[in-house]
Amino acid sequence: MKKIPEMITALVLCVCFVLLCGIAGAEEIHVLGSGNWDDLDYQFTLPDGRILLTGAKEKDDSDDLEAWVLCLNPDRTVSWEYLDREPDGYTWARLAAMMPDGTIAVEFENIQLTDRQNGITVRFFTQDGQLTGKEVPFSLDYIPFRATPNWLMLYRWKEGDVDETLLTDWDGNELLRYDGMIMPGAYGFTVENTEELVLFGHDTLEDSHAKIMKLDGLTDNVLWETTLEWQLPDTVEARFDGGIKTEDGGYAVLLEEGDANTDAVPYVWRDFLVKVDAEGRVQWINRESFERDNLSVRGMFSHNGKIVVYCGQVRGSDEDPAQPWVFRWFDEDGKEIGTTEIKLNAEDFSVMSQYLEPEEEGVRREPVISFAEEIPMGDELWALGVCYANEWNGDEETGTCVESRELVLVRLPELE
Repeated sequence: MKKIPEMITALVLCVCFVLLCGIAGAEEIHVLGSGNWDDLDYQFTLPDGRILLTGAKEKDDSDDLEAWVLCLNPDRTVSWEYLDREPDGYTWARLAAMMPDGTIAVEFENIQLTDRQNGITVRFFTQDGQLTGKEVPFSLDYIPFRATPNWLMLYRWKEGDVDETLLTDWDGNELLRYDGMIMPGAYGFTVENTEELVLFGHDTLEDSHAKIMKLDGLTDNVLWETTLEWQLPDTVEARFDGGIKTEDGGYAVLLEEGDANTDAVPYVWRDFLVKVDAEGRVQWINRESFERDNLSVRGMFSHNGKIVVYCGQVRGSDEDPAQPWVFRWFDEDGKEIGTTEIKLNAEDFSVMSQYLEPEEEGVRREPVISFAEEIPMGDELWALGVCYANEWNGDEETGTCVESRELVLVRLPELE
């Protein structure tokens, strides 16, 4: 049995789905791949409703990976796909965006360098999946982070050196450069559903405060910035850890605060939902919806004018296969208007279910389904996820049975 190394396993966001009030039918689960290392990320939706996914696929039952670009129709059938079969080693299709002229730019990475591919290369496709022949190489000194139709964001981190963020156009020409990890002079992320440079995160590595700012176009001039005071009396650090632009032009952000008023060492994260207006002024902070059960917040998205926050295990608890995913729905005034829960069963997954019986005495296997990101498809809401069997020996997690992995789309419940 092959096992994923602990370092890789730690990067996977693991939350178990369970059977609640019924079993999801086959029409609510769509299998995209079942190779040991198959992986995909959602990039964007084309004007005609098709979606573009990028990632990597196991090559011919080997340990090598080939870059994978997959375009799905709104009914989840394959429109076209591209597999980069030439290089040896690990190749990956990462970021992608649709250009103003309608072509599709895809960033490819080769982890084991070859003569054919100099580390990071951008290739361009037509909307029906044909290569245009244009390729642009990028420096390996920078790690691509975010793609939009007009720019590519990269960052550089070197021990003992200053963190640096770089924005280029898709021909590799520099547009903006500044010190800081995504956020100038700080550490952060970008609001994903806008091309505006609205950045959020925390201001320092220690004793940090949550911070959000907006830059003036493609410059490092700050239009506004908001640093939030700690909300709890025993907070030792805080950060914004997710953000979306709302329909009124403002921004909803997830706030996490490290609360030392607990038996946990050194503290437990507490969650809040914060709304700022288009000028960065705080409009409201919702703590009540999260403190009643202290479920860990895993992400957020917007859907049909509502803010949706999805939650997993209870903060500070062990992973529990009986714990469902909870989706909290909010209006733009911060009022919680309802919750939904996922309904799935391990037996619904044909590959993983074959590996739930352990091969050795004293060992047990548990199903895990990790929810990666939401994808609107027509009038329906779907999620991209990975399921697999985890192996335990007593209380010790010993690894993941990679042969059990399935890459799936799952339909999410919506608020009625």
